[in-house]
Amino acid sequence: MKKILSTSTLIAALTLSACGFNDPDTSDSETGGSTNDYEQLTIANPADITTFDPHNNSVITTSAVLVNVYSKLVQRDETGDIVPDLAVKWEEIDDTTVEFQLRDDVTFHNGDPFTASDVKFSLERVAGDSSLQQHSTFSQIESVEVVDEHTVRITTNEPDPQLISRLSTPAASILPQDHFEEVGAESFFQSPIGTGPFQYESWQQDEAVNLVKYDNYFEGAPNWENVRFSVVPEDSTRVSELLTEGIDIAFNIPTADMERIDNNDGTHVALEPIQRVIQLWMSNEDGTTTSDPAVREAIDLAIDNQVIIDEILNGSATATRTHITPGNFGADESLYDTYEYNPEQAKEILADAGYEDGVSVDLSVNNYYTEMAEVVGGMLADVGITANIELIEQSRFANQLFSGELAESIFVGWGNDMFDASVLEFFLEDGVAPYTNPEIDALLEDAAYNMDEEEREAQYQEVQQILAEERGAVYLFQLQGRYGVNDRLDYTPRLDELYYVNDITLSED
Repeated sequence: MKKILSTSTLIAALTLSACGFNDPDTSDSETGGSTNDYEQLTIANPADITTFDPHNNSVITTSAVLVNVYSKLVQRDETGDIVPDLAVKWEEIDDTTVEFQLRDDVTFHNGDPFTASDVKFSLERVAGDSSLQQHSTFSQIESVEVVDEHTVRITTNEPDPQLISRLSTPAASILPQDHFEEVGAESFFQSPIGTGPFQYESWQQDEAVNLVKYDNYFEGAPNWENVRFSVVPEDSTRVSELLTEGIDIAFNIPTADMERIDNNDGTHVALEPIQRVIQLWMSNEDGTTTSDPAVREAIDLAIDNQVIIDEILNGSATATRTHITPGNFGADESLYDTYEYNPEQAKEILADAGYEDGVSVDLSVNNYYTEMAEVVGGMLADVGITANIELIEQSRFANQLFSGELAESIFVGWGNDMFDASVLEFFLEDGVAPYTNPEIDALLEDAAYNMDEEEREAQYQEVQQILAEERGAVYLFQLQGRYGVNDRLDYTPRLDELYYVNDITLSED
């Protein structure tokens, strides 16, 4: 496998880990799940966070928690539009420089004032430290100049049409320079401090993250007193705790339980599209089985996307042949809501390529996607392809992905937190995907600096067409997020899968 040097988005990999079941007779007092006020909100995720370092994280379930602790210069609202956060306004000085005017009423959770120096420190940290997972997202930042206490200028090495989008991601979170340098990175991330609406209280690994409201939050004290992100890996346990009011929101509920939750007095299912696309990456490196285009094409034709959508996901997904779904810049909608399935043709292609006796392919799978991967494995077997599936726990999967240690084929769910086709940059020569193509490299390199939006869009659409033809990735479907919700809440899941707790309110019904 090639060396992994860059990534531009969040990997949406989840995992299974141990967690106990809350006694329904005591869960109200312990979690506050059924109270009728804002004392406590409890959200259950299938996986624990991996870190409190937003610059060294690519896992969506971690970002979903961290956005409540840290703030950014800008952020995306529930519709995906970029809006102010720590910056009140910004202005493009030239093609490589943007000036930001900062709020002057913000303090960190320890009381230190937020200033331009914190922006400089934070962005130059992630831009300058190649060991951080999000380094490549910000490596084009040349410098951050402190103009005055509440003004900064960010200069990039080259024109960067995606700079504002980069700054809207959780990886652009701002840290307190003085405190961080005083205590050091290890100590800081054991008790993190941000400017977000909630401050760190505790983290019991594989059990829960607990946050408390920050009364001096710059947009006003939050409604919720306490927020608990519980780790509940077992699907059945998340559903049971939701039904017994031990938790308020259960992420990724099984499709088999959707009707049960909707019919239960006091709960409902919130079903909304999310950015995550399930996909199969395949190496074209010499010596790998999937370097043969015939094998890649046969794999694509062997998979019946709609069967997986209907039988595993209860219809809560849309087939696609691209990662760039409608609503994201650069989308090629001719590749959306469609797929190719022809198992007989797959067999013929393999036979013509000399694989009359079949062929074996090694496949690395994050164990959260076990059921999907096993169904895909069965479909491949039907045409003579043996998938040697290796199930890998989340944190190990992420580490091996970034270090280039996974198999020739990778079964992955990947989001798009920049809402831009630049997510395809993981197909660059030094990207995390195992497939490379010089033509794609050239298009992506040009698009990365192209300030002409029309030309840049066409370049990204050409990349998608090449990937679809060459099967550098076999895309399966765009998921819908499935959330079980207590009726006491007014909650609409976000496209980016983040929990902005300050936007979750009690229902007025």
